Amino acid sequence: MKQLFFIGILFSTLQGLAQDNPIKDDQLKALIQKAVTNYPRIKELEEQLNVYAVKDEIAKSNYLPNISAEAGYRFFYPVPSIDFNGANLKFQPVNNYDGHIGISQLVYDFGKTKLQLERTKTERQLTQTNIDNSKNAVAYQVTQIYYGIRFLLKSVTVQEEQIKTLKENEQLIQSKLKNGDALEYDLLTTQVRTKNAENRLEDIKSQLEKQYIYLQLLTGEDQRATIKPSEDKDMLQLISDIAQTNWKTSNAEATLLQKQLELYNYDLKAAVVNNRPAVLASAASGFKNGFVPDIEKLKFNVNAGIGVSVPIFSGNRTKLQQKLTQVNIATTKKSLETVQANIQKDLATVNADYKNLQVKLENTNTLVQQAQRAFSLAKTRFKEGLITNVELLGAQTNVEDATLQQVQLQYQMTLDKLESYKIAGTKIF
Repeated sequence: MKQLFFIGILFSTLQGLAQDNPIKDDQLKALIQKAVTNYPRIKELEEQLNVYAVKDEIAKSNYLPNISAEAGYRFFYPVPSIDFNGANLKFQPVNNYDGHIGISQLVYDFGKTKLQLERTKTERQLTQTNIDNSKNAVAYQVTQIYYGIRFLLKSVTVQEEQIKTLKENEQLIQSKLKNGDALEYDLLTTQVRTKNAENRLEDIKSQLEKQYIYLQLLTGEDQRATIKPSEDKDMLQLISDIAQTNWKTSNAEATLLQKQLELYNYDLKAAVVNNRPAVLASAASGFKNGFVPDIEKLKFNVNAGIGVSVPIFSGNRTKLQQKLTQVNIATTKKSLETVQANIQKDLATVNADYKNLQVKLENTNTLVQQAQRAFSLAKTRFKEGLITNVELLGAQTNVEDATLQQVQLQYQMTLDKLESYKIAGTKIF
């Protein structure tokens, strides 16, 4: 019993990891908020929500009366007549005039308008879900760029340290060259290494500048000099299995399919409801001629009534519409199963990559320590003339390569963690 209790706690904790916002870095939170607020595409999508307020008004207008004014003239010949007491009595004038104002009012439509309003509400929710998914996608882009900038800043620091060490080595060789303890080849080799390191530094800075440009596009502000290569404050956790997620209500594709299913269910209902009768009331008043016995005289008249409109036969369209909707529902449910399989597959892929990176990072951490120790020994041995400059440069290059690989692996592992949250659909804005 205790085991089941602890398993329940563990499961709840894992689900919490997938649902709670994993972003704790205040600076990153602020950048995400700027992006989802200022990004033009988000604003464009939010404007679409105004459509549904108008759709609601159009649907509700079914409850309002329709008022119209009509006027007409009709020539009619021959007209029906009889001879009575020596006179010709006509039942209709040759020239017929009619002018009136009419009003019609829906009395009861057996739920048609109500269903239309409910469907519009679900359409609005679908659009809002699409907006939220777009915001989340932008938030993940900002987060990835933010981590990328920090990685590149760390890489710049490593490369600058490399260049600094190379220049110090260059000065040492120049001193040795003056004393005849070194060769010009050693100096040229060091200078070539320095220039190559400076070129690599420029490449990293160029990548960094591109990231700043893209981040400015998303946030609407220049973020240069505001982001520092600080330690990771988010402490992301890798999501390893679909059981840790509420994918049906969080994954972007799944949420859209769920809302689409709701719309199809309304379409099923509509196929039935639209075949129900409608009760209508109407009234009209105005002036017209043609009233016996004085058929030429225009007279004020009033008429009113109530009626029922009942669909009888529609060519089997109702059943066909239901059948089509049921096919769409079945297809959408299969799509949800596909999404579930893809989420599981994508999570498994990310986890496999992460485990590989973990092993590499452990080995690289050891490699960095060994390379730094070897370089320290190499500097001492070089000063004592026990090794050549080429061997010293090799030891120094090993430190640079190992350190850059360490930073790269840490960055890739962070991206894998972030990707697992993205696959699950965890909201981070």
